[in-house]
Amino acid sequence: MEKFRAGQISLVTDDAWIFAQFARNLANGFGFSYNPGEPVPGFSSALWVVLSAIGYKLTGQFVLPMKLTGILAGLGTIAVGLQIARQLQTTDEDEIVGWAVALSPLLVTASLSGMETSLWVFWVMLGFWWHIRFLAQPSPQWLLEGFIWGMATLTRPESLAFFALLALHKLLMHRQRSLLLLVGMTFLVALLVSPWVAFNFKHTGTPFPATYLAKAEPSHIRFGALFTISIGIVLFTFWLAINPAAFVAFVEAVKRKWNERDWHSVFLLAVPFMFTAIRLFAHRFPPMSVYFTRYYLPALVLASVFGSVWSKRWRKLPLWVIGAIPGILWVANEHGWMVQNTTHMQVHIGKWLAQNTPSNAVIATNDIGAIAFFSERRIIDTCGLVMPEILPFAYNRQGTGIFGTNEEGVWEFLKRRKVDYIVIFPNWYPRLSRRPELKPIYRVKLAHNVICGGDEMVVYQVKWESEGDEAGR
Repeated sequence: MEKFRAGQISLVTDDAWIFAQFARNLANGFGFSYNPGEPVPGFSSALWVVLSAIGYKLTGQFVLPMKLTGILAGLGTIAVGLQIARQLQTTDEDEIVGWAVALSPLLVTASLSGMETSLWVFWVMLGFWWHIRFLAQPSPQWLLEGFIWGMATLTRPESLAFFALLALHKLLMHRQRSLLLLVGMTFLVALLVSPWVAFNFKHTGTPFPATYLAKAEPSHIRFGALFTISIGIVLFTFWLAINPAAFVAFVEAVKRKWNERDWHSVFLLAVPFMFTAIRLFAHRFPPMSVYFTRYYLPALVLASVFGSVWSKRWRKLPLWVIGAIPGILWVANEHGWMVQNTTHMQVHIGKWLAQNTPSNAVIATNDIGAIAFFSERRIIDTCGLVMPEILPFAYNRQGTGIFGTNEEGVWEFLKRRKVDYIVIFPNWYPRLSRRPELKPIYRVKLAHNVICGGDEMVVYQVKWESEGDEAGR
């Protein structure tokens, strides 16, 4: 579908190219930096950056190694799903679980995205398997689970929510007998994550990466938490029902375990919903498109696994296959369009900038992945994902731009940096894009946009002379 829609095999979104930018700089000896030699925690997955850098060093490429890693993680998730099934049931009919995972439309596209998502799902599933396997009795094996959740957290920090929920499950089941081991697990998680947290503290003054700070600012002006959580749970149900068999099997599993008063199983069934609520309360962006379901994918896969294990009437492979076909076709089509959008807009503009701007040009943009990777120019980030110092300017008060951005504050920051070019979606910055200092010199418009922040992206040359300034670096 990528080849059909985009004419080539490529990464699915601009965010994947952000990982490639960091990975290239890491592989080339610049450390965890976005602009070479300027360290910043502008990524949500430290482990994915490292693995992508290793893949680049071994092959000299990014697209194929990143996709291959995602596919291997997806296959690993299927294998772990089978292990969870064998742990939770006494029958030999566990192959349906492997199919339930393999037929998850969102996991298929995540494995091909070039993002960290399928690797994250793998670690979460592995953590659940280890939890279920050694739940009956406190055991030193729990310490290895701490290692698993540490690796999961390095893949995506939301993994801490899963870890906390399963630690609570252990505590409710074993009380005081589990305390010492839970402390040991927590210590191992903290030990593994501490270098990344220290790096974040050094460059942002908080334990969080710059990406979280940039996204948390606009999220605070969204709807109330209770309303957002409610919408998120409804959307969670919708995304699970992409395969109707997964939805009805999960509902039957909940009903069955509730009637049996099997409260430990009910707790596990509740984990996907609890994680959704925690994730949305901390960062209020519901999964409105296929792309944003990546933040909730482990919960969706877990729901499919539990449903396929504990339902009775829906443990029939033909039902899962027939139910999955429409969702897979739809998601595959969306995936192809996302690759097409990113390739024809951000990748194209990045290459155009490489050919049509001076090598020492300073470029400000709101999409910092492919534009930076292909232009190889110094980038000023208008959203703060890799430049947290812009946040006090962009969100110091309610503004007129996207997510309430203060456009005047953004302009003041760009003015101080004396950027040479600005590449933005005009609909994100309606006032900024109309400033007399900006001269549009190139534009790309998508006929069918499914992932980009606007249908049109424009390259503006900045004419500082109009204010009596000289362009600088």
